[in-house]
Amino acid sequence: MNSAEHHFAHAALRHYEDAVLLHDGARLPNADHHFGFAVECALKSLLLRFAVISMGTKPNGKPASKPWSTDPTTGKVQEHGHLPELATDVSLLMHGRSASGLTTAIAGLSAFATWSVHDRYLDGSDVAEADVRQRRTVAENILALHDHALLTGRLP
Repeated sequence: MNSAEHHFAHAALRHYEDAVLLHDGARLPNADHHFGFAVECALKSLLLRFAVISMGTKPNGKPASKPWSTDPTTGKVQEHGHLPELATDVSLLMHGRSASGLTTAIAGLSAFATWSVHDRYLDGSDVAEADVRQRRTVAENILALHDHALLTGRLP
């Protein structure tokens, strides 16, 4: 059985490739959504590889449906779900890493500040080309960082 890291890594690439096809075909709402999912999956893959994050059974005995960690100060379980909250989680969990590649990639996540997984239920009329283009660029940067981490076994 493949690991959660493996599944998230492959899902990131699959969502990114679909997003590019949709974007190139002027299907902005779905492209935007898939760029967000691509970034989410790549970030979860990185967190599982480089932070103290688990997909294993939670302390309460329940199976995990999302990556999770335990807050060292409170002992509470923190699930790591969707953007834009996931961007904040990455910033906090990767705190102290001084690599400029990671710092730049995390700063770019602000492009997803207004992105929501729940937008899949909307008519898509408010999706702007400029936002999708910016999110595509961020997705490309995050996936490049992710590929580098997979090849070298470390963050840049």
